[in-house]
Amino acid sequence: MFVCLAGSQPPMSSTPVFPLVPAAIPAKCRESGSPLLATEFSNTNLLQSCDGSMRIQRIKKMFDEAHLSVSAYDTAWMAMVPTPTSSMEDSPLFPQCARWILDNQLNDGSWGLARCNPSSTKDALSSTLACILALQRWGLGEQQVTKGLQFLDCNSASLTDQKQHMPIGFDIIFTGMIDYAKDLGLNLPFKSTDVDAMLTKRNVELTSSGFGRNTEGRRAYMAYVSEGIQHSQDWDMVMKYKRKNGSLFNSPSTTAVAFSHLRDPDCLRYLPLLRMSLLAPTIYPLDIRSRLLIIDTLDSLGVARHFTNEMKMLLDQIYRCWLQGDEEIFLDTTTCAMAFRLLRVYGYDVSSDQLSPFSEDCFFNSLEGYLNDKTAVLELHKASQIIYPEEPILDELSSWTMDFLKQEFCNGSIYVDQPGESIKFQVHDALTYPYHVDLDRLGHKRSIHQYSNIDNTWTLKTSYSCPNIGNTDFIKLAAEDFNLCQLIQQKELKQLGRWDSWVLSFFCCLLVCMVF
Repeated sequence: MFVCLAGSQPPMSSTPVFPLVPAAIPAKCRESGSPLLATEFSNTNLLQSCDGSMRIQRIKKMFDEAHLSVSAYDTAWMAMVPTPTSSMEDSPLFPQCARWILDNQLNDGSWGLARCNPSSTKDALSSTLACILALQRWGLGEQQVTKGLQFLDCNSASLTDQKQHMPIGFDIIFTGMIDYAKDLGLNLPFKSTDVDAMLTKRNVELTSSGFGRNTEGRRAYMAYVSEGIQHSQDWDMVMKYKRKNGSLFNSPSTTAVAFSHLRDPDCLRYLPLLRMSLLAPTIYPLDIRSRLLIIDTLDSLGVARHFTNEMKMLLDQIYRCWLQGDEEIFLDTTTCAMAFRLLRVYGYDVSSDQLSPFSEDCFFNSLEGYLNDKTAVLELHKASQIIYPEEPILDELSSWTMDFLKQEFCNGSIYVDQPGESIKFQVHDALTYPYHVDLDRLGHKRSIHQYSNIDNTWTLKTSYSCPNIGNTDFIKLAAEDFNLCQLIQQKELKQLGRWDSWVLSFFCCLLVCMVF
């Protein structure tokens, strides 16, 4: 039975939402008058289309490996780690990181991701200063250091610009790096008034005792930004957050600084893992979340059926990790919520008891709660919609996350580690179209329209990107698939219009009986 998209123009005269390429419509479907199911039409012809088939194959390759951008900031902190066996500590433990810094300075003198967003200058300043310190630490790259200092000078006004997007812990970390530069005898081109203003904010943040239920979250936050505190840090407190893989918060920069001070063997075990994956991303590992994002993106765009085998294999792996209590899932709120939602949607037996640590009080006493991470809250809210009868944990989760998101949305303060407008669209959709009342095709249409607003760049202590997300192959495949489905549905409706009115009346009555 044909299903018409609500709010669309009359099928006889409507045009597809996206421009169609005539060559993408096979001749047999242009010439034949026989009806075809829309899904059959879409599946068959996307695979027969050369461009569609190539896009599908490229997307399939993304399932095999999680790609993350190299973090200049974290690579710099790894480059500053001295060789522990050297009596004078006069050589880097990871010389390949120093070489990467020498070879990857941008044309404007900065390091980091190429800036497409003018509001991300603070991130570039932080990454650039870290790379300058790494080179100065080992007496390398005089020319690169000079060029980097020129970039800092030209963009120093952004340090106190409140409109600039601020990486996590910027006031603490950046001023800490300024102090380290003095120890290295490096003269930075910053105005004393700007530095004094930042030091004032730093001191307020360091001496604040936190507030109410965020005490544990604040301790985790102070441990997370250890590179900005260093000599005054409580390292015993920091090491309480060490994970099974030897890292601190899966953060290369925090772990590198901790190893430099403590020579902890577990931290040393974690850092070479990064070397095996070439260089340092800003968070490692992130395999499970990046793969979940691929599945979620394909599902929301309505093209998941082209990747059934790949998705099943991947979800089987994630389910095994779920049963084993993998830290990569359960120590990250966003990953845990997304894994629960997708596993349950695709029929895996996952208990809502695993989400009990994310009650309102527990969440706001965590690092994500201290940082007011709205992406994590949004994922928890979407997970709470996949509910069975008599699941009070999900009822409670749905209640407080909905109240929180509504308040943040009304206040206009929707702002998280992902800059741009996409979070606003996602929150609006989650609140307006709950999972059980949404219509798939309408949801796919909204997702396709919103996909152009998706930014595949996120910001923690520095920006990082996942090229698998925001990839143009996703939107092109989804647009072509949607157009082909819509075209055949319009053709079906036209053929139905040729039937006698009494036949149509009969089927309409039959449909009403079936529904009601």
